[in-house]
Amino acid sequence: MKPGEESAPRGKPKSGRVWKSPGTKHRDCVAVPPLKKPYKVRRAQESERRAVREMEREMKEAKDKEKETSFPEVLYVVFVTQELRKRLQEKRERKLENQRKGEIVQKITNVTKLKRLKKKQLRTIEKR
Repeated sequence: MKPGEESAPRGKPKSGRVWKSPGTKHRDCVAVPPLKKPYKVRRAQESERRAVREMEREMKEAKDKEKETSFPEVLYVVFVTQELRKRLQEKRERKLENQRKGEIVQKITNVTKLKRLKKKQLRTIEKR
């Protein structure tokens, strides 16, 4: 029975357990949402999405236009980012160089040793 429905009053249960409430059918307990939304709802959602996308595009264009008008600031930002990128690249190179300086290396003169090595050992070897 669905909530809010009126029915005839229930009598005393046969088992005598008056404190127990009557059980509900399984089909009444589970409310399964439909797999697909109605066609009209899908169309409405799609048109809403399109409108939002269009508005975002317009806002982005307006922002880009505003950036173009404030040219000197943009130029400064570009210059700063290029400088920063250059410094980071130099830092990476220095770090790699220092790492290689600190390594312990062993020169392999006999190439036949390489042929005897196992796959796992070959992975650790680096050629410089």
